[in-house]
Amino acid sequence: MKRIERDFITLFNCLWYQDFPVDVDAVTNRSGWTIHVGLVVRECAKLLGARAYFEQSRRTDAVLRFPDKSVLSHVEWEWDEPHNKKVKEITKLFEQSEPAAFSTFISYSTIDHLPAAIEKASRLWAEASKPLIFFIVTFEQVGRDRHFLELQTHFFSRGKHKRERVQPALPWQINRARFNNVDENK
Repeated sequence: MKRIERDFITLFNCLWYQDFPVDVDAVTNRSGWTIHVGLVVRECAKLLGARAYFEQSRRTDAVLRFPDKSVLSHVEWEWDEPHNKKVKEITKLFEQSEPAAFSTFISYSTIDHLPAAIEKASRLWAEASKPLIFFIVTFEQVGRDRHFLELQTHFFSRGKHKRERVQPALPWQINRARFNNVDENK
């Protein structure tokens, strides 16, 4: 994994909690989450010296470009679970992956559908020449609401998949004592 990919993953995971769109025991709607994801993506781009251009290049949710016009990442996000056949964002990213350093997909999945979502991404990304960073928020469906559980980060490259990171999806779920003492080198 290249430093720029690791830096993007670290920034996204940290900035996910910034200006979080809900309080404890509250919910927000789909558009609230879309705005939140867009703000996190924009801040990641800015901190890496790039700029986020929204709804660009074949209506991609965001294209992250450096001042010299080189592409850091094409970014798509989708509220619908990625295992569904109607979700085509990973294919869209694959078709335009070449000019970017890496592609980024952000989505949501129940725990039960997570293996199918990972398998779909693995299958669609198997022949890609550039990596895919896949952020997925797991949730439980409670009535019409989604109760978020984890933010998982997956990395697909050269036909291989690795889960890079798992953290609570909601900032108030972080066990600060444990989180601050985790040694990732063990």
